[in-house]
Amino acid sequence: MIPPIITVFTKNEPLSSSEVAAQASRKQSLVTVKRQLSLLTKAGYLKQTGGGRSVKYALSKKGWLLRPFNVREYLEKGPDERSKKHNFQFDVVEPPYEALFTETELTVLDAATQSFRGNAKGNDPTTYKKEIMRFIVEFSWKTSQIEGNTYDLISTERLLLYGEKSATNTEFEAQMILNQKQALEFILENLEIWENPKVSSLEMLHTFVGDKLDIARNLRKTLVGITGTNYRPLESEFQIRDALELLFTYIVNAGNIYEKALLSVLGVSYIQPFVDGNKRTSRLLGNAILISENYAPLSYRSVDDRAYKEACLVFYEQNSIEPFKKLFMEQYVFSANSYNIAKAS
Repeated sequence: MIPPIITVFTKNEPLSSSEVAAQASRKQSLVTVKRQLSLLTKAGYLKQTGGGRSVKYALSKKGWLLRPFNVREYLEKGPDERSKKHNFQFDVVEPPYEALFTETELTVLDAATQSFRGNAKGNDPTTYKKEIMRFIVEFSWKTSQIEGNTYDLISTERLLLYGEKSATNTEFEAQMILNQKQALEFILENLEIWENPKVSSLEMLHTFVGDKLDIARNLRKTLVGITGTNYRPLESEFQIRDALELLFTYIVNAGNIYEKALLSVLGVSYIQPFVDGNKRTSRLLGNAILISENYAPLSYRSVDDRAYKEACLVFYEQNSIEPFKKLFMEQYVFSANSYNIAKAS
């Protein structure tokens, strides 16, 4: 567990141990504060400058990404109160990264993976096909709902299994869901692509996401805004491509499959490379990477839509990955225990 003293720090504010003690929310002795600072420095969350009585501490890149964050408290203020403007930071997606998951967190995720693969023993082709379709239905419904689609789960099932469109929903909503199904089927039929994905792989997925929805297929050439935040992604097509190349360098060389999937989902959302459909495409990419290595893909069925969007906003504005990582872990464990779709070894 990261000592709570880390919440005192901001990215560009080196502090002495006495300054940290003075700003801490709970009164602690200077000896206790120094011990916590030493632990955080050894673990790579803080960097140390100076020597002797002039020693100061500041967040390292790892500490900035992984520091704890009170999402609700932060978002109680409106976007204009929180900050005037948040610009895209190249170094957020630029490798190398320290490990994004602790050993304890990896133990939890690996246990879920073992359970997921263990459920596949004795699967017959008919059962597997039914389970895959159940996952496709539930993912297509939830990933669309997160983006404001009002189809319910039963109507989504009837649409994807029988081609019956809801009379109370729009054609646009139906097509959004159908596109998710087509994208997942493409992923399942071309698993070799996702073992070492590239920017072109992402563009391929986005083509499915935007099919018949009047969404431009290429990387955007103009500035886009995001509702509820003053974060501004990159504007230049060339900068966007450079940022994606950096992101995919990390994805391919990440230390484990969970890091690859997490940075795929959050990194693409942060860069916002397309005019529309970015988060849908990012969730598809994360699942493609997981499925290609026989790990559990995330349906997001049990995720709270608001919590998902808030975790994204915190990353956009403050670059803290912790709220989204927690959500990612919860959804991974949920999916690993809910869907019998692993390939039997």
